[in-house]
Amino acid sequence: MLCSDKAPGPELGLARLGLALFDEIEELLGEAAGIRRKGALVVHTGEAGWAAEPERLERLRAAGVECSLMTPAEVREAEPELRGELLGASWFPGDLQCAPRAIARGLAAEAERLGATVSTGVDVESIVIRNDRIEGLDTGGGGLAADAVVLAAGAWSAPLARSAALELPVEPRKGQLVRLERRPDFLRSKVIDGGYMAAVASADAGLRVSTVMETTLDGYVLVGSSRERRGFDLTVDARVSDALLQAAAGLAPGVRALRVESAWAGLRPWLHGGLPAIGRTAAADGLWIATGHEGAGVAHGPITGRLVAQGICGEPTALELEPFRPDRFGSRYLR
Repeated sequence: MLCSDKAPGPELGLARLGLALFDEIEELLGEAAGIRRKGALVVHTGEAGWAAEPERLERLRAAGVECSLMTPAEVREAEPELRGELLGASWFPGDLQCAPRAIARGLAAEAERLGATVSTGVDVESIVIRNDRIEGLDTGGGGLAADAVVLAAGAWSAPLARSAALELPVEPRKGQLVRLERRPDFLRSKVIDGGYMAAVASADAGLRVSTVMETTLDGYVLVGSSRERRGFDLTVDARVSDALLQAAAGLAPGVRALRVESAWAGLRPWLHGGLPAIGRTAAADGLWIATGHEGAGVAHGPITGRLVAQGICGEPTALELEPFRPDRFGSRYLR
């Protein structure tokens, strides 16, 4: 859950609301939520990025984010493993870590306690519309009637949107991670290199590698991250793993001594421009969209759910949704 990698603007507003919502999640689910307020360090090795960082932090503080600059000596005191060459870092004490699967299970159980029916393992084949209004879903288990449908299918959102006659340009953006052996004391905070924000913002389809490192809740050292648009390819590329480890070792040379446990790839739902699509669409009355969060789906998922729920219930939303309008891409309604 990060504000450290955001620029002032709509996504930062979403991130700040989302971060605050994890206090409620922790109160509801307790230790099972796995929330650790460990903070994040954005570490700079390049002159240009470091020169621009004071102004970035000034703008973030003006937007309500707690952050400060650190000297190389302060960085190494805070994180002794960061022994590579660096110019300094930015510290964001409010950023946190959580257990997303446990949170999803916990929230589903709470929904059932309140009377909802939660179905898992059901394939949704299409969204059913009649006379420009949502009628329900076609699923592998048969039809499901509904007055409102929320399309939140991540990287797989575009085909389902097309079944509702909506052209939504969500693309899968592949990312690869490497898990190293258990070393719970290796890093105290989340460590992000200063080039990470540019990699996230890039519209280039080619491979981009930047460093993100942290210890997981169960003590393993996790190293990322890569970005490339290769369709739904989930192949683990050993060359990408090597590039991730080499980049990470430039900041924390001790990475080279840690045994590789596993590597895997996943797909982020990417939309051009970097903002997710949240809110109602004119494609059909009763159709709502919540997708395109790229790598921030865990952080922004709960607040997105609340915003969409507020909209469906006719309540004022906690954040202005116009910047996230699903139809902002000049969407074509195929009917």
